[in-house]
Amino acid sequence: MGSVYRALDPTTGRTVAVKFLARTFWEGPAGHGGVRPSANDFKRFERERAMHEKLGGQGVPRLVDYDFACGRPYLVTEFIEGKDLRDFLVTHRPTLTATVAVVVQVLRILTRVHAAGVIHRDVKPHNIVLADDGTAHLVDFGIALPTDPDATRHTEGRTPGSIGYKAPEIILGEHNPGPTADVYGVGCTLFRLVTGEHVFVMSSPDHLIERHHCETPAPRLDTFVDGLATGFVDLASRMLDKDPAVRPTAAEAESALRPFLPRPGDPAPHPVLTPDPTAPFRAGTTVTADALSTRVRPATAVGRRRPTVHRPSSTGQTRAGLRSLVGQVETELTEHGPGPYAQRLSRCLPDVRKQWGGRDPDVLRAVLLCADAARLSGDWPGAGARYRAVTREMAGVITGTAEHLLVLEARIGAAECAVPEENDARGALLTWKHVVLEVCALLPDVPDRLMRRCREVGQELAEWGHTAVVETLLKKLTDA
Repeated sequence: MGSVYRALDPTTGRTVAVKFLARTFWEGPAGHGGVRPSANDFKRFERERAMHEKLGGQGVPRLVDYDFACGRPYLVTEFIEGKDLRDFLVTHRPTLTATVAVVVQVLRILTRVHAAGVIHRDVKPHNIVLADDGTAHLVDFGIALPTDPDATRHTEGRTPGSIGYKAPEIILGEHNPGPTADVYGVGCTLFRLVTGEHVFVMSSPDHLIERHHCETPAPRLDTFVDGLATGFVDLASRMLDKDPAVRPTAAEAESALRPFLPRPGDPAPHPVLTPDPTAPFRAGTTVTADALSTRVRPATAVGRRRPTVHRPSSTGQTRAGLRSLVGQVETELTEHGPGPYAQRLSRCLPDVRKQWGGRDPDVLRAVLLCADAARLSGDWPGAGARYRAVTREMAGVITGTAEHLLVLEARIGAAECAVPEENDARGALLTWKHVVLEVCALLPDVPDRLMRRCREVGQELAEWGHTAVVETLLKKLTDA
């Protein structure tokens, strides 16, 4: 669903990870054939952004920034210097204490993630990164899911997750899997760390592997490795149980594995591991799951706003310069459609937003113009996402203010995008209707631009079969 790049932040000089949505089959507003991402793709990407904003730190890469480039959304996170566990296993066969050191760290991260109301759904070696200092990090929340059963699901097609690590309930199509689905993925990872093998033979066809995960009891670790403690083997078997209710929670599994951890002052593993997951425990620098869980923000408060990142403007854009550019873009869009001025505004938008803040009226005007440019280019998802970002950013503004009028314009734009983006003419009509009624109450102190947009979108909705309602409200708008 995306492409991730290692990049350099020229402002801070730090290495970061930049994830673009669906680069492989979508090349921007103009399009070059292929398939565009669906509305669900964009919403899942936005959810991933919100989860990084909410969960970042203590084993989850922090969100640095997010924005759009030529209508394509991207998010920027910390880059973890190190090696993912899949690559680690190519050159290392970890000791039992090193295995437990990895797994305990992952379970502690999951305890915090689950307490925040999130299920990762794709726990596997490739998504576990060992930093150079030996600390483990859980990455790629692209298919993560809120535990709230009423939250919208944005996953389409085959069941989410990776072959060989998906819990049976996910394979069988459970829409609301519990946190122990992640514990199953950890159990599969533990099995591979200890034995060097997958739970079931990966050379079989995918459907047979998934059938084994659903129906065949997982082999016990002591059939592969002699001398393992019975409690350790029993715990691994419980983590791989077909019944989610039989599996331990992440916190319970972490607690059961603590006796097998390395202790402060213990010698380093031999042969040497690079990175060495035992290092944080041998140095006494790890944090327990209980301590991590106390740092979780409330599960109901998913991040809704862009994080504030204070940086000096690299464009040297002045307030007067921004207003001049905004005027040039308005003229360009009216007379010719999106062109070089709109592209220039899009390029400088991240910097002016950081310079003056997302709630600044001039910045809001610039964001709306960039959304208009995307819409006029046919990039309905990109435009809709920007319009909706303005409405989220400006929640709670005072009625009748300049900021409130800009929010109304953003809501009109979002309504227009909802028809081609989601085939939701009824929802678009409802949003448009509420905005028109608010505009009528504010007349005559409403800009011509907002009045024009109300009429334009109303005419489009009439073409979608809502003629009577639209005509009634447009007459009310004219009479007012």
